[in-house]
Amino acid sequence: MNPERFEELMVKAVDGVTSGAEREELMSYLADKPTERAEFEAQLALKAVTDGWMTRLEADLMVDRAEASVPRRAVHGLGVLLVAVGLAVLSFAGPILAIQDPEVPFALKAGIGLSIGGSAVLALALVAGRLRDRKHDPYTEVIR
Repeated sequence: MNPERFEELMVKAVDGVTSGAEREELMSYLADKPTERAEFEAQLALKAVTDGWMTRLEADLMVDRAEASVPRRAVHGLGVLLVAVGLAVLSFAGPILAIQDPEVPFALKAGIGLSIGGSAVLALALVAGRLRDRKHDPYTEVIR
């Protein structure tokens, strides 16, 4: 077998498109050629790695499409809105009632106020950071 025929059969075998006769021709040629057999096995290993990458990229793309779908984004947005409104009601109604109640100790009133203030600062910092990072992220198109 000449080198061109070997290369042709090796490429076809790695891609999985050889006929039975071609596969047999290649295997009989490789039977007593350890160097060429090692090259063939290296090509098969490389193909397995790149196929794995493609499988991963396809899976990531499916996840990205699902996450970007309008119904999913609407459900997530609604959930975040409901949690935010619920926390706002709990954060303001409870403390207002506690502050107005003369029997609630001052330390508890101060703790409630500080907790609300700290939560607000952290929430604003988180939102501002996400908005800032989104603007300057050069890898927004990269599948993660």
